[in-house]
Amino acid sequence: MKVKFKHMLHGYTGKADDLIYYMDSRTGNIYARRSFKFKNHPGQAPFRIAQRQIYALQPSEDYKYNLLDYCQSYNELPAGREKPVFTWAQMYNKLMWALQKAMPGTVDLKTITREQINAQNLPCKSVKAAIEAGLLPEVEGYKRWDKSI
Repeated sequence: MKVKFKHMLHGYTGKADDLIYYMDSRTGNIYARRSFKFKNHPGQAPFRIAQRQIYALQPSEDYKYNLLDYCQSYNELPAGREKPVFTWAQMYNKLMWALQKAMPGTVDLKTITREQINAQNLPCKSVKAAIEAGLLPEVEGYKRWDKSI
């Protein structure tokens, strides 16, 4: 939630009253959120395993740069303006979870490997292929992001 201070404490960050206050350096907005408490939920373990597996693929530096470059173009879209994405990792998560949703019987993020991506020619192989497959929204000039994972 955005915070507005009555007495110009614009640079305040920290903890107070079970809330954490922080400033987004890109937008300059100050936000407040409740302290996070882990809950024992049955969906937590499969999600953790899937997240570890997709980062175990170790995407190449060129692929990461393509995702970061895509983030800037994505943020200019109407959907991107509402919920901007600032890092390659955020976009990588969006891409991989969209892949699993689009191909439920074929792709399981808990067991995905680089060999499976290459053998089945999955659309997460490059940002360009992901856009053409409809996993990510199309932006102008997307054909230049063709570096392989």
